[in-house]
This record gives sequence, structure tokens and C-alpha cells, in this order.
Amino acid sequence: MATTRATTANATAAAANDTTTTPPPVEAPTPTITHYQQLATEFMAALDEIATIIPKLEAAHISTANFVRSHLNVPIEFLGTATAAVEQTAELQGVKKLDVASARDTLQFIDAFRPVLDKVSAFAKNLQFTLNSRKASLASEALQIYDIAKGLARDPNSATVASLVANMKRDLGRRGRPKGSLAIRKAAPAPGIGIPTPRLLPGNELEGADS
Repeated sequence: MATTRATTANATAAAANDTTTTPPPVEAPTPTITHYQQLATEFMAALDEIATIIPKLEAAHISTANFVRSHLNVPIEFLGTATAAVEQTAELQGVKKLDVASARDTLQFIDAFRPVLDKVSAFAKNLQFTLNSRKASLASEALQIYDIAKGLARDPNSATVASLVANMKRDLGRRGRPKGSLAIRKAAPAPGIGIPTPRLLPGNELEGADS
């Protein structure tokens, strides 16, 4: 019993003398989700659910892409005519190269979902234009602020603005400038250029003046 008490006391003393601290648990990062990110997530979830409506939806693959691409120019009318030919001829049915039921199903599928593709494509174009339009509007405002800031930065008392201009110049770079903007500025006539200066004639009359 005494040995047990001594062992327990030694363990307690060792634990008290142990200066090693247990590191706190590492917390998982919790990035903030914006309102638009939440809307986008909801939209993509709804889109995934809608996609399940389409039967046997296929994804593009390198092994089949060339085959599909090489047969896209065949007219729909020809496909219907070939299907009807097999349907009406026992000899063509015997070669078993075209299943009439499957062909009819494919033609109905194409006829029904082609308008869906048009609508989805139009939506994709509108969404892309919306992204581009909002970026262009902000870009126009940001470039105006950049030009104004460059003017303010010429003041020796505007050191803070000068440092901000340097940051904007760094991130804008050459590729960020609107195409043609430099050429337009170079082509624009300077004030007074292109306006003929009146010349005095003998008698203090202006050249070209009405007599």
C-alpha cells in the first residue's frame, strides 16, 4: 500500500513539474460566404436538379468528341427519311444497322429539346453579358478615379494619394487599359490645333472677311 501511495505521489509531482503546454487545437478556417455566393450556390443546386429531368444526359469526352463532331452536318430531314426507309423495307431491317424505335426516340428527343437548348444558350449569353456589363461599368468608374488620383498625386502634400496611385498603376498594368484609348488620345487634336489663325492684310483687314 505504501509503495502504491509513493508511486501515485511521484506521478502527481512529475505532472506538476511538467512545464510542457499542450498546444491549442487548430480551428478549421471559416471563410465568409457573401450574399451573391449564396445565391449562386442555390442556383447551381437548382440547375443540377433540373438537369436530372433530361434522360441520359451525356458529358463530352475526348473519346467520342471526334465521332460526334464528324456527324453533325448530316441533315435532320435525312435522318427521318432513312428511318422511314428502314421502317418500310424488310431487307433494310434485316441488316440491323438502324433500330427504328431508337431512331424515332432520338428524333423526338432532338425535336423537343432543341428549343430548350436555344433558351439555355440565350440565358448563358445574357448572364455573360451581365457579368461583362457590370465589370465594364465598374472599370470605367475605376479608371476615372485613377486619372483623378494621378492629378491629385502631383500635389506634394498628397503623399498618401501618390502611394495609392502607385498601387493602382501596379495592378492595372498595360493589359488592363482599354483598347484604343491611347491611340484616341494621341489622335485627339491639342487645343488650338487645326483652327486657322486670322491674318491681317494691309489696312488692318482680316483675310477672308466680308468686304
